[in-house]
Amino acid sequence: MSLFIKICGITSAKDASLAVSFGANALGFNMYEKSPRYVSQQEVKEILKELSDEIIPVMVFVDPSYKYVEDCLKLSTKIIPQFHGSETPEFCSSFNRNFIKAIPVSKEEDINNGFEKYADSWMILLDSYTQEEFGGTGKQFDWTYLRGKDYDKAYLVAGGLNPNNVAEVLSLTSCTGLDVSSGVESSPGKKDSMKIKEFIDVARNFHV
Repeated sequence: MSLFIKICGITSAKDASLAVSFGANALGFNMYEKSPRYVSQQEVKEILKELSDEIIPVMVFVDPSYKYVEDCLKLSTKIIPQFHGSETPEFCSSFNRNFIKAIPVSKEEDINNGFEKYADSWMILLDSYTQEEFGGTGKQFDWTYLRGKDYDKAYLVAGGLNPNNVAEVLSLTSCTGLDVSSGVESSPGKKDSMKIKEFIDVARNFHV
C-alpha cells in the first residue's frame, strides 16, 4: 500500500485543487467552530463539487453533538468523520461509517491505549498533546516512541510535520500515512502551494 497523505485544514476550493493536483489522497475539513480553519457545511458542499471520486473527504470534529455530525455527514456518503476530542468508542461507531480517531500522545503508553480503546476505527491518528488546542498546532510528539514498532491497525502521524522533517518521521516509523496542516500553510487556513508540493514530493519519493 502506498503512503496515505491527508492535507488537513482545507478552507477553499483552490487549496483543495492544489492538494489533489500534487497527489493528496484525502482532504480534511475542520468542522470545529473555534478553529481558525473552520469551514461551514455549505462551504464544504461547494468544495466537494470540485473533487473527483478518488479523493477522500474527512470532516474533523471535536466533541460534537450526535445531530451535528449526522447533519454534516448527509453532505456525502464518501465523507469520513475524524474525532479529535474525548468522544467514546461507542459514539464514534454510532454513525455506521469508517472513522478516524485522533489520539493525543504525551507518553508512549498513550499509543497502545489508543489502539486498544478505538479498535473499531478505520485509522488512528497520532497527534501531539496540548490542553488548549486540537490539531494544527505545529507541535510534534516524540516520534521515537514508534521506532521499530509494527501495528496491526492503520495509523497516521500528525503534529508538527513539514517538508523539512517528513523524511525523518518516515525513517523512524512504519506509519500508514501522514496528516499535515500548519506545516504547509502561509497562515492559518491558507495553504502554500510550494510547501504542499515539496511535502508530498519528499514523502512519495522516500521509499522509491
